[in-house]
Amino acid sequence: MSQPEKKSEGEVGKEAPAHQQKKAQPSHQPATQPQQKSAGKGEEEGDIDALEKKLSSLSESMLRLQAEFDNYKKRTEKEKAQAAGMAEARLMLRFIPVYEELRMAEAEAGKIESEPLRRGILLVLSKLRAAFEKEGLQEMKLEGEKFDPFRHEAAMHEESDLPEGTIVRAIRRGYLFRGEVLQHAIVSVSAGKKKDERKQEEAGKSAEDASSQS
Repeated sequence: MSQPEKKSEGEVGKEAPAHQQKKAQPSHQPATQPQQKSAGKGEEEGDIDALEKKLSSLSESMLRLQAEFDNYKKRTEKEKAQAAGMAEARLMLRFIPVYEELRMAEAEAGKIESEPLRRGILLVLSKLRAAFEKEGLQEMKLEGEKFDPFRHEAAMHEESDLPEGTIVRAIRRGYLFRGEVLQHAIVSVSAGKKKDERKQEEAGKSAEDASSQS
């Protein structure tokens, strides 16, 4: 059997105590800790930037969706109002004959001899007519007005003392409903004065001009 080598007294004296040897071992570890901390800090900053971008994108998407929803809401409300208005206009168009009969009945009621009866009938008729007008029905003014192709239909032209293009008389009454055309009026339009009268007027003007120049 081989025996362990014996160390000389010099070598034994060179060996460091056990507590000094333990302290010398981890001398390389502290150098790596600052690097780990700086790497961790960079990762955290990158995560924060990514979250901020994501939140900004989500916020823009929410604002865009909110604007689209508001536009959709306004559009649907407008469409509902238009649909309701069209339904009311169609209904009011059916009542135009009744309105015209009321107007004619008022004219005929004035011929009734009995004063109390005439007043009673006129009161009822005027209230009914006022109810139509309160809902937005309005009769167009025609005689003496300028012809408007968007409101009037010219059934004929006739010579008159009125300027050319002026409505002479109504053939069918026109009506507005809340400012919009409900029923176009059919009218007769002035073609101006007769040719003979125009010639006489022109001759008269020429004579006046000649006398003023002489």
